[in-house]
Amino acid sequence: MRERPAVAVRSDVLVVGAGPAGSVVACLLAKKHDVVIAEEHPVPGEPLQCAGLVTARGVPASARKSVIGEVRGVRIHSPLGFVLDLEAKSSRAFVLDRPMFDKLLFQEAVDAGAVPMLSSPVRHIRTVDGAISSEIIRADRTEVFTSEIVVGADGYKSVCRKAAGLRGPKHVLRGIQADLKGVDSDRDFVEVFLGRDVAPGFFAWAVPAGELTRVGLCTWDVQHAPAQYLKRLLSRAEYARAERVSTASGMIPIGPGKTAVSGRVLLVGDAACHAKPLSGGGVYTGVKGAELCAQAISEFLGGGGENALRAYDSLWNEAFGKELTRAFRIRKVFVNLNDKKIDSALKLFAEPDVRRLLESQGDIDYPASLASSVLKLAPRLAKFSPEIIESFL
Repeated sequence: MRERPAVAVRSDVLVVGAGPAGSVVACLLAKKHDVVIAEEHPVPGEPLQCAGLVTARGVPASARKSVIGEVRGVRIHSPLGFVLDLEAKSSRAFVLDRPMFDKLLFQEAVDAGAVPMLSSPVRHIRTVDGAISSEIIRADRTEVFTSEIVVGADGYKSVCRKAAGLRGPKHVLRGIQADLKGVDSDRDFVEVFLGRDVAPGFFAWAVPAGELTRVGLCTWDVQHAPAQYLKRLLSRAEYARAERVSTASGMIPIGPGKTAVSGRVLLVGDAACHAKPLSGGGVYTGVKGAELCAQAISEFLGGGGENALRAYDSLWNEAFGKELTRAFRIRKVFVNLNDKKIDSALKLFAEPDVRRLLESQGDIDYPASLASSVLKLAPRLAKFSPEIIESFL
């Protein structure tokens, strides 16, 4: 079919991507400004690309209906068989129905006044006469969309990031996950599996999710497909007889640059490489970053000038950027540990004083914040790498 002529559309803000970060930005800004949110897929939240383990601070009140479980502990399996149990007295994280979570936040943005464009990938972005011109493919035509601001919430392959000339992630993890039915496990605990034969460069997990168990992993191995490691993981006795309901895969960009702003293009979530280096989670940093991004844009549209947009970098760096930097340093130490050293390190974490600290104050959003306290209680951790001292300070 011959493409119809381009149609010109204009708005204050174009948000590219309807994941949690994009929907939160759109919702906050649509209350006072003209906002359009463009999503390449026909349904927000699909396909699934997340384990759905999030702290309470990462789940806005409007999306609490998506919570299908809570966990209060983690059971970490070393490559050599040692198991470290950490159990808090109360819930430490929610387990989400991620497609529902995304849909609820998207609908809230639409209810606030954001104009939705589903099945509408953005292909070209450029600055024209001080404004941003974007080409959005809609059915059989291309719409030329002009806006004062573009928010890139379009994931790890971000078209917006490339158009803005901003640097990509330092590391990219490849993940795969299967939803299993019929797993007999403790529903209060997340299982974590470490080891170079299990998930090189990261870890594997089993997350209780209602009647299902999400079993998956991420790797930093570019030589072997993640599916090979998943097959091995699913051969464990506790999963071998379970029924596989579905399988999902995705990429996680970690290690952000110093800035998520270029002119009038601002990045949030995975587009900004704001996923957490030690857990791979990106919901909390995506939602928090979206709130701060909306704050900066609102000030700009209210007459605050270009400095208001540049202030976004200071805001996200103060809120979680320092944590991401410290966590990435710790990650660089972790990826160089062999299985024997991983086993030895876990045994140090099992020492009573360290265990009590982790159980009482552990925070999956800010794990590096406890680094200096852990090192004081277990100074032998420094033997694994001279860099670990810098990482923990």
